[in-house]
Amino acid sequence: MKWMNDLYAIYQKLGATGFEEVKKEIVKAQLTGCNGGEVYYLVLQQLVMIKKDKVQIYEVIKGEVENIIQYSRLN
Repeated sequence: MKWMNDLYAIYQKLGATGFEEVKKEIVKAQLTGCNGGEVYYLVLQQLVMIKKDKVQIYEVIKGEVENIIQYSRLN
């Protein structure tokens, strides 16, 4: 699952730039899911909210977020 690699990169960038609370929100969504599809959907939901509401944070993780969104369009 390539999107998991992008998610890991997001976690690294958020941790390195001091956005720990946002990272925790995404991790919480990831841990809430029961299966792979549900986990993906919950994480995607968090990332779309970041894209819409937290532009400064989105700019830090833009490439990975767009890769994960693109993954949903391909599958």
